[in-house]
Amino acid sequence: MGNISNRYAIVGVGESERSRKSGTTPLHLALDAARAAIEDAGLNATDIDGVMNYNTNDSCTSHELATYLGVRPKYVKDIQGGGSSTEMLIGDAISLIESGMLNTVLIYRSMNGASGQRVGRGYDPDMLQTALSGGSFIMPYGSASPSQWFGMYATRHMHETGIRKEHLGHVCLSFYDHAQRNPNAFLHGKPLTMEDYLATPDISSPFNIHDSCLELDEGNAIIVTSAERAKDCKSKPVYIMGMSLRQTHPHVHYWNDIDQVAADYVGEELYQNAGVKPEDVQVAAIYDCFSWVVLRQLEAYGFAPRGEVGDFVAEGNLRIGGKLPTNTAGGMLAEGYTHGMNNAIEIVRQLRHEYKGTDRQVEDCEIGICTGWSGPDIAGAMILRN
Repeated sequence: MGNISNRYAIVGVGESERSRKSGTTPLHLALDAARAAIEDAGLNATDIDGVMNYNTNDSCTSHELATYLGVRPKYVKDIQGGGSSTEMLIGDAISLIESGMLNTVLIYRSMNGASGQRVGRGYDPDMLQTALSGGSFIMPYGSASPSQWFGMYATRHMHETGIRKEHLGHVCLSFYDHAQRNPNAFLHGKPLTMEDYLATPDISSPFNIHDSCLELDEGNAIIVTSAERAKDCKSKPVYIMGMSLRQTHPHVHYWNDIDQVAADYVGEELYQNAGVKPEDVQVAAIYDCFSWVVLRQLEAYGFAPRGEVGDFVAEGNLRIGGKLPTNTAGGMLAEGYTHGMNNAIEIVRQLRHEYKGTDRQVEDCEIGICTGWSGPDIAGAMILRN
């Protein structure tokens, strides 16, 4: 991607209510989130001329959403995707605005992830074929859900670096603590102690239920436009300093270097495009489908050296007041799970200083990172500023 630093901005964010049983459709949830984002930006629905979404055959189409919003966009896009799709579609929106084809783009993720189709539901050949090409070939070996796939990568990495179960627990405790400050987090009011964490049986080693993201019914939305148009919006714009989108490592079926992940390729390009270094980042949204994924990305993006990331999180550095406050709404482990878009929404709110005067605000934060992880083999990220 060319030099887009500070030329584009996120100007609106919104979310629906999150629950285990919405009693409604993904279209309804998407409408709630989209209308909230439009109101947040101080726009009219008719200002939206592009609508995009990502899904796993579990949502409404962008055309449907636009129709119910009462607009006729110039462009709609629906892609198959999960983690890192938020960052990718923001990059796509920027490209279309840069080309002069569009002005303002709404991006959303909406699903009944608990009461409808569940990504992590386990032994389901149809889900396996969708989530991992040829997945049914590994099913006879008992590897039939994301917790089992990622658990194997985590076990290898933990063996090589000395990361212990307690280090995974520190990730969970940090995000659960943040959820207690967020009344909209699904696990608000349900704090976690290390004693309780370690006493919880594993689902698939090394992960227990606390290490795993929350599959819920909810919708999220983000609005992207140019920095020039952002001046006319009601909200405080959050500017995009740099991006690196959907970098890849060889597909997991052909993986001959299991010590490297796609996120390892992202950092260098990301920081170069943004003109910053890891030490300049003050707040983070790190993709957290599982606790170990956070640890591996902290290494990949230069926040802790290989072999030292366990101590980094044990010292409380992911908490508000630490060196890198991370997933300050609770993340996908404790707030909700929309394949990362809820984390992107929170980083925008932090950089706007929306929580100023409360114990939820990261003090004086100006630069943040938002990462996406589709798996060890696909990743992307962006650097944002206020």
